[in-house]
Amino acid sequence: MNQLTPFVNKLRRAKRNFEYSVQDLTRSFNQSSKIVNQKEIRVIGLKRSGNHAIINWIWKQYGEDVTHLNNLRVKCNPYRFLYEHYPTERLKREALGNFTEKELLIYSYEDHRLEDIVHQSFEKKHDLYLGKSAKRYDLLILRDPFNCFASRIKMYINKNQYDKHHTLVTNESVKLWLSYAQEFLGETNFLKNNKICINYNLWCSEIDYRQQLAKQLDLEFSDAEFERVKEQGGGSSFDGLSLKEQGSKMKVTERWKLMAEHPFFIELINNSEVLEYSNQIFGEISGTEFLLKKNN
Repeated sequence: MNQLTPFVNKLRRAKRNFEYSVQDLTRSFNQSSKIVNQKEIRVIGLKRSGNHAIINWIWKQYGEDVTHLNNLRVKCNPYRFLYEHYPTERLKREALGNFTEKELLIYSYEDHRLEDIVHQSFEKKHDLYLGKSAKRYDLLILRDPFNCFASRIKMYINKNQYDKHHTLVTNESVKLWLSYAQEFLGETNFLKNNKICINYNLWCSEIDYRQQLAKQLDLEFSDAEFERVKEQGGGSSFDGLSLKEQGSKMKVTERWKLMAEHPFFIELINNSEVLEYSNQIFGEISGTEFLLKKNN
Protein backbone atom coordinates (compact mmCIF):
# COMPACT_ATOMS: atom_id res chain seq x y z
CA MET A 1 0.00 0.00 0.00
CA ASN A 2 1.23 3.47 -0.89
CA GLN A 3 2.27 5.34 2.27
CA LEU A 4 0.13 8.28 1.19
CA THR A 5 -3.05 6.18 0.88
CA PRO A 6 -4.20 6.50 4.53
CA PHE A 7 -3.60 10.25 4.42
CA VAL A 8 -5.50 10.61 1.14
CA ASN A 9 -8.40 8.55 2.48
CA LYS A 10 -8.49 10.70 5.60
CA LEU A 11 -8.67 13.84 3.45
CA ARG A 12 -11.49 12.34 1.39
CA ARG A 13 -13.46 11.50 4.52
CA ALA A 14 -12.94 15.01 5.88
CA LYS A 15 -14.10 16.53 2.58
CA ARG A 16 -17.14 14.25 2.47
CA ASN A 17 -18.08 15.03 6.08
CA PHE A 18 -17.76 18.76 5.41
CA GLU A 19 -20.07 18.41 2.39
CA TYR A 20 -22.55 16.49 4.54
CA SER A 21 -22.49 19.24 7.17
CA VAL A 22 -23.21 21.85 4.51
CA GLN A 23 -26.08 19.73 3.14
CA ASP A 24 -27.58 19.36 6.62
CA LEU A 25 -27.30 23.07 7.36
CA THR A 26 -28.88 24.02 4.04
CA ARG A 27 -31.74 21.56 4.45
CA SER A 28 -32.43 22.65 8.03
CA PHE A 29 -33.63 26.07 6.80
CA ASN A 30 -36.50 24.64 4.79
CA GLN A 31 -37.20 21.42 6.67
CA SER A 32 -40.75 20.16 6.19
CA SER A 33 -43.04 19.43 9.16
CA LYS A 34 -45.01 16.93 7.08
CA ILE A 35 -45.40 13.41 8.48
CA VAL A 36 -43.25 11.01 6.44
CA ASN A 37 -43.42 7.82 8.54
CA GLN A 38 -46.74 6.80 10.04
CA LYS A 39 -44.91 4.44 12.37
CA GLU A 40 -41.21 4.21 13.17
CA ILE A 41 -39.53 1.36 15.04
CA ARG A 42 -35.91 1.59 16.14
CA VAL A 43 -34.59 -1.92 16.91
CA ILE A 44 -31.58 -2.44 19.17
CA GLY A 45 -29.88 -5.70 20.07
CA LEU A 46 -26.64 -7.61 20.25
CA LYS A 47 -25.65 -9.75 17.29
CA ARG A 48 -27.10 -13.29 17.58
CA SER A 49 -30.04 -12.15 19.68
CA GLY A 50 -32.76 -12.87 17.14
CA ASN A 51 -32.86 -9.34 15.77
CA HIS A 52 -33.54 -10.34 12.16
CA ALA A 53 -36.10 -12.98 13.13
CA ILE A 54 -38.09 -10.46 15.17
CA ILE A 55 -37.80 -7.71 12.55
CA ASN A 56 -39.02 -10.11 9.86
CA TRP A 57 -41.91 -11.20 12.08
CA ILE A 58 -42.95 -7.57 12.73
CA TRP A 59 -42.70 -6.86 9.00
CA LYS A 60 -45.06 -9.70 8.16
CA GLN A 61 -47.55 -8.75 10.89
CA TYR A 62 -47.72 -5.31 9.35
CA GLY A 63 -47.90 -6.11 5.65
CA GLU A 64 -45.88 -5.19 2.60
CA ASP A 65 -45.40 -1.42 2.90
CA VAL A 66 -42.35 -1.60 5.16
CA THR A 67 -38.89 -0.03 4.82
CA HIS A 68 -36.04 -1.62 6.78
CA LEU A 69 -32.62 0.03 7.22
CA ASN A 70 -30.32 -2.68 8.55
CA ASN A 71 -27.26 -2.70 10.82
CA LEU A 72 -26.60 1.03 10.88
CA ARG A 73 -23.72 3.12 12.13
CA VAL A 74 -24.50 5.42 15.05
CA LYS A 75 -24.48 9.24 15.06
CA CYS A 76 -25.09 9.62 11.34
CA ASN A 77 -27.76 9.83 8.66
CA PRO A 78 -28.97 6.22 8.14
CA TYR A 79 -29.86 6.71 4.47
CA ARG A 80 -26.55 8.43 3.80
CA PHE A 81 -24.63 5.62 5.52
CA LEU A 82 -26.38 2.97 3.42
CA TYR A 83 -25.94 4.98 0.23
CA GLU A 84 -22.16 4.97 0.76
CA HIS A 85 -22.30 1.15 0.65
CA TYR A 86 -25.20 0.63 -1.77
CA PRO A 87 -25.34 3.65 -4.12
CA THR A 88 -28.91 3.32 -5.43
CA GLU A 89 -31.05 6.20 -6.64
CA ARG A 90 -33.67 5.52 -3.99
CA LEU A 91 -31.17 5.76 -1.14
CA LYS A 92 -29.65 8.87 -2.69
CA ARG A 93 -33.04 10.61 -2.80
CA GLU A 94 -33.82 9.69 0.79
CA ALA A 95 -30.34 10.75 1.97
CA LEU A 96 -30.93 14.18 0.42
CA GLY A 97 -34.27 14.50 2.21
CA ASN A 98 -36.53 13.72 -0.73
CA PHE A 99 -38.49 11.25 1.36
CA THR A 100 -41.19 8.91 0.16
CA GLU A 101 -44.10 8.48 2.56
CA LYS A 102 -43.92 5.24 4.53
CA GLU A 103 -46.44 3.27 6.56
CA LEU A 104 -43.71 1.65 8.65
CA LEU A 105 -40.01 2.47 8.92
CA ILE A 106 -37.81 -0.01 10.80
CA TYR A 107 -34.15 0.76 11.38
CA SER A 108 -31.79 -1.37 13.42
CA TYR A 109 -28.53 -1.19 15.34
CA GLU A 110 -26.38 -4.11 16.47
CA ASP A 111 -23.59 -4.13 19.07
CA HIS A 112 -23.67 -0.42 19.82
CA ARG A 113 -23.71 1.37 23.16
CA LEU A 114 -27.13 2.75 24.03
CA GLU A 115 -25.73 6.21 24.74
CA ASP A 116 -24.26 6.30 21.22
CA ILE A 117 -27.50 5.17 19.59
CA VAL A 118 -29.51 7.96 21.25
CA HIS A 119 -26.73 10.56 21.04
CA GLN A 120 -27.92 14.14 20.67
CA SER A 121 -25.97 14.52 17.42
CA PHE A 122 -28.53 12.11 15.94
CA GLU A 123 -31.64 12.99 17.92
CA LYS A 124 -31.40 16.70 17.05
CA LYS A 125 -31.34 15.81 13.35
CA HIS A 126 -33.79 12.91 13.51
CA ASP A 127 -36.45 14.55 11.32
CA LEU A 128 -33.78 15.84 8.95
CA TYR A 129 -32.33 12.35 8.51
CA LEU A 130 -35.43 10.15 8.54
CA GLY A 131 -38.39 12.47 8.15
CA LYS A 132 -40.99 13.20 10.80
CA SER A 133 -42.80 10.21 12.31
CA ALA A 134 -46.35 10.13 13.68
CA LYS A 135 -45.36 7.54 16.29
CA ARG A 136 -41.97 6.25 17.38
CA TYR A 137 -41.05 3.04 19.18
CA ASP A 138 -37.77 1.81 20.68
CA LEU A 139 -37.46 -2.00 20.70
CA LEU A 140 -34.71 -3.51 22.84
CA ILE A 141 -34.10 -7.22 22.19
CA LEU A 142 -32.31 -9.30 24.81
CA ARG A 143 -31.37 -12.98 24.71
CA ASP A 144 -30.10 -14.91 27.72
CA PRO A 145 -26.30 -14.63 28.02
CA PHE A 146 -25.60 -18.37 27.86
CA ASN A 147 -27.10 -18.83 24.42
CA CYS A 148 -26.28 -15.35 23.15
CA PHE A 149 -22.55 -15.74 23.87
CA ALA A 150 -22.55 -19.34 22.62
CA SER A 151 -24.04 -18.22 19.29
CA ARG A 152 -21.60 -15.32 19.00
CA ILE A 153 -18.64 -17.66 19.55
CA LYS A 154 -20.01 -20.15 17.01
CA MET A 155 -20.44 -17.35 14.48
CA TYR A 156 -16.86 -16.29 15.17
CA ILE A 157 -15.64 -19.86 14.58
CA ASN A 158 -17.74 -20.25 11.42
CA LYS A 159 -16.08 -17.16 9.95
CA ASN A 160 -12.61 -18.53 10.78
CA GLN A 161 -11.87 -15.49 12.91
CA TYR A 162 -9.42 -16.74 15.51
CA ASP A 163 -8.52 -13.38 16.97
CA LYS A 164 -9.25 -13.34 20.69
CA HIS A 165 -9.78 -9.58 20.46
CA HIS A 166 -12.65 -9.89 17.98
CA THR A 167 -15.69 -7.93 19.22
CA LEU A 168 -17.91 -11.03 19.12
CA VAL A 169 -15.95 -12.71 21.89
CA THR A 170 -14.35 -9.96 24.00
CA ASN A 171 -15.45 -8.63 27.36
CA GLU A 172 -16.83 -5.60 25.52
CA SER A 173 -19.74 -7.81 24.47
CA VAL A 174 -20.29 -8.67 28.14
CA LYS A 175 -20.38 -4.96 29.04
CA LEU A 176 -22.88 -4.36 26.24
CA TRP A 177 -25.08 -7.24 27.38
CA LEU A 178 -25.06 -5.87 30.92
CA SER A 179 -25.97 -2.36 29.77
CA TYR A 180 -28.88 -3.76 27.73
CA ALA A 181 -30.01 -5.81 30.74
CA GLN A 182 -29.97 -2.70 32.92
CA GLU A 183 -32.08 -0.84 30.36
CA PHE A 184 -34.40 -3.86 30.13
CA LEU A 185 -35.04 -3.70 33.88
CA GLY A 186 -35.46 0.06 33.95
CA GLU A 187 -32.26 0.76 35.87
CA THR A 188 -31.29 3.09 33.02
CA ASN A 189 -33.57 5.01 30.68
CA PHE A 190 -31.75 5.81 27.45
CA LEU A 191 -34.64 4.71 25.22
CA LYS A 192 -37.56 7.09 25.55
CA ASN A 193 -39.78 6.50 22.49
CA ASN A 194 -42.49 4.06 23.63
CA LYS A 195 -39.85 1.60 24.83
CA ILE A 196 -40.68 -2.09 24.46
CA CYS A 197 -38.24 -4.68 25.83
CA ILE A 198 -38.37 -8.08 24.14
CA ASN A 199 -37.30 -11.25 25.92
CA TYR A 200 -36.08 -13.31 22.96
CA ASN A 201 -36.46 -16.59 24.85
CA LEU A 202 -40.15 -15.90 25.51
CA TRP A 203 -40.69 -14.61 21.98
CA CYS A 204 -39.41 -17.95 20.65
CA SER A 205 -41.44 -20.13 22.97
CA GLU A 206 -44.79 -18.48 23.73
CA ILE A 207 -47.43 -17.45 21.22
CA ASP A 208 -49.22 -15.42 23.91
CA TYR A 209 -46.07 -13.35 24.37
CA ARG A 210 -45.87 -12.65 20.63
CA GLN A 211 -49.56 -11.74 20.61
CA GLN A 212 -49.01 -9.29 23.46
CA LEU A 213 -46.06 -7.76 21.60
CA ALA A 214 -48.15 -7.28 18.46
CA LYS A 215 -50.76 -5.50 20.57
CA GLN A 216 -48.12 -3.19 22.08
CA LEU A 217 -47.00 -2.28 18.57
CA ASP A 218 -50.59 -1.83 17.41
CA LEU A 219 -50.19 -4.60 14.82
CA GLU A 220 -52.81 -7.07 13.66
CA PHE A 221 -51.53 -10.41 14.96
CA SER A 222 -51.20 -13.28 12.51
CA ASP A 223 -47.87 -14.85 13.64
CA ALA A 224 -46.88 -14.91 9.96
CA GLU A 225 -43.23 -15.72 9.27
CA PHE A 226 -42.56 -16.91 12.82
CA GLU A 227 -41.20 -20.18 11.44
CA ARG A 228 -39.02 -18.56 8.80
CA VAL A 229 -35.30 -18.19 9.53
CA LYS A 230 -34.01 -14.90 8.18
CA GLU A 231 -31.14 -15.23 5.69
CA GLN A 232 -29.44 -12.00 6.79
CA GLY A 233 -26.44 -12.82 8.95
CA GLY A 234 -26.28 -16.33 7.43
CA GLY A 235 -29.22 -17.68 9.39
CA SER A 236 -28.51 -19.54 12.62
CA SER A 237 -24.89 -19.83 13.80
CA PHE A 238 -25.53 -23.53 14.46
CA ASP A 239 -28.15 -24.61 11.90
CA GLY A 240 -27.42 -22.12 9.12
CA LEU A 241 -30.45 -22.20 6.84
CA SER A 242 -31.07 -25.95 7.14
CA LEU A 243 -34.27 -25.25 9.13
CA LYS A 244 -35.20 -22.21 7.07
CA GLU A 245 -38.96 -22.84 7.25
CA GLN A 246 -38.93 -24.57 10.65
CA GLY A 247 -37.62 -21.95 13.06
CA SER A 248 -39.41 -23.45 16.06
CA LYS A 249 -37.39 -26.67 15.67
CA MET A 250 -34.13 -24.86 16.36
CA LYS A 251 -33.03 -25.41 19.94
CA VAL A 252 -32.28 -21.75 20.58
CA THR A 253 -32.20 -22.15 24.37
CA GLU A 254 -29.72 -25.05 24.25
CA ARG A 255 -26.91 -23.54 22.16
CA TRP A 256 -24.75 -23.13 25.25
CA LYS A 257 -24.43 -26.94 25.58
CA LEU A 258 -22.33 -27.07 22.41
CA MET A 259 -19.98 -24.35 23.66
CA ALA A 260 -19.82 -25.29 27.36
CA GLU A 261 -16.17 -26.40 27.15
CA HIS A 262 -14.95 -23.58 24.92
CA PRO A 263 -12.48 -21.32 26.80
CA PHE A 264 -13.99 -18.14 25.32
CA PHE A 265 -17.44 -19.17 26.51
CA ILE A 266 -16.23 -20.02 30.01
CA GLU A 267 -14.44 -16.67 30.24
CA LEU A 268 -17.46 -14.66 29.07
CA ILE A 269 -20.05 -16.40 31.21
CA ASN A 270 -17.95 -16.52 34.38
CA ASN A 271 -19.28 -13.16 35.58
CA SER A 272 -21.43 -12.91 38.70
CA GLU A 273 -23.12 -9.70 37.52
CA VAL A 274 -24.15 -11.28 34.21
CA LEU A 275 -25.55 -14.31 36.03
CA GLU A 276 -27.50 -12.14 38.46
CA TYR A 277 -29.15 -10.13 35.67
CA SER A 278 -29.79 -13.30 33.68
CA ASN A 279 -31.69 -14.83 36.59
CA GLN A 280 -33.74 -11.66 37.07
CA ILE A 281 -34.81 -11.49 33.42
CA PHE A 282 -34.82 -15.09 32.18
CA GLY A 283 -34.99 -17.16 35.33
CA GLU A 284 -32.91 -20.29 35.62
CA ILE A 285 -31.73 -21.66 32.26
CA SER A 286 -32.28 -25.41 32.49
CA GLY A 287 -29.04 -27.35 32.83
CA THR A 288 -26.74 -24.40 33.46
CA GLU A 289 -26.44 -25.19 37.18
CA PHE A 290 -23.68 -27.65 36.24
CA LEU A 291 -21.86 -24.96 34.31
CA LEU A 292 -22.18 -22.41 37.10
CA LYS A 293 -20.78 -24.83 39.69
CA LYS A 294 -17.92 -25.61 37.35
CA ASN A 295 -17.04 -21.95 36.94
CA ASN A 296 -17.21 -21.14 40.67
